Amino acid sequence: MNFILINWVKYYTKEAMKTLKLITIGSAIVITVVCIKYRPVYKVTISGETIGYIENRELIEKKIEKYIDSTEGNIAFREIAVLPEYEFKLVNRDKNVNNQDVMLAIENLTTTTYKFYAVTSDGEQKAVVSSKEEAESIINEIKTDLNKDVDLKLGIVEVFKENKSEVSNKETATNILKEFKVAKVTEYENKKAEEAKKKAAARAKSFASVATSAPTGNLNGLALAIPVNGTVSSRFGSRGGSRSSIHTGLDICTSSGTGIRPVAAGTVVYSGYKGSYGNLLIIDHGNGVQSYYAHCSALYVAAGQQVGAGTTIAAVGSTGNSTGPHLHLEIRINGNPVNPQNYIY
Repeated sequence: MNFILINWVKYYTKEAMKTLKLITIGSAIVITVVCIKYRPVYKVTISGETIGYIENRELIEKKIEKYIDSTEGNIAFREIAVLPEYEFKLVNRDKNVNNQDVMLAIENLTTTTYKFYAVTSDGEQKAVVSSKEEAESIINEIKTDLNKDVDLKLGIVEVFKENKSEVSNKETATNILKEFKVAKVTEYENKKAEEAKKKAAARAKSFASVATSAPTGNLNGLALAIPVNGTVSSRFGSRGGSRSSIHTGLDICTSSGTGIRPVAAGTVVYSGYKGSYGNLLIIDHGNGVQSYYAHCSALYVAAGQQVGAGTTIAAVGSTGNSTGPHLHLEIRINGNPVNPQNYIY
């Protein structure tokens, strides 16, 4: 009985080994066929849509993380609304597996926000450039030779944009700010000119209505200020001395360098050397009234400048056709000389 049992065990053990061997060989064949025809990959999807296949999930996840966290090239931050999902699959070996396709799809689904710098005027954006250094350089250039009374209220602020096309290069931005500067300076000058015009009109009201006949003692009750203290050495209308024609002004003799003040406030219309007058200032007081200051040793104001009645505008001298230091003073109405002593001295 034991002999039969032993033989039975041997038989079935042998058969089992044969079966196991066949299964192992068959499995190896199946695995070999599968490995030849298929390969393991990850299918990548976003919101259920397949965007590609990859072999290394860890590698692609690191690339995506690096891409999202990048701050190169003015990038402030990146956002992707939905992260990709991965599914392990066996696919035919001829299936296209490409990390670049997946990354391209990720980039197309990512919103990128950039940080730039805007040059502003009183908080209003005038131009946007890539860097703070560019913005500072533009402001410094615009402020060069700018009248200190013209405040452009320039500043720099960070701005965040999704579109790079709104950013200007430095040259373009500088030209934009230069045009803005010209406009503001013109606006300022027009405003000052209008103010000066109004002041001149107001001053003109204090003068008499100008006539061709000589005035009688004053200009509408307004006494003019004495430009210098001294001695009258040659009167209006006289002849002789170094001149060949009738004297059109009044000569006041005093020491060289004595400060000269205008007879009244006004606008300088001429400041320079003029023939026999020597160094000459002409001031317009409005309504056709002008005063002349000749033979000066120095001129302290320029054409276009507004001067007050107490301003020192020049210094007594002996330039031009002169025999000694003195002030030649003329008052003209509509271009016609009148006797200054009807008003002063």
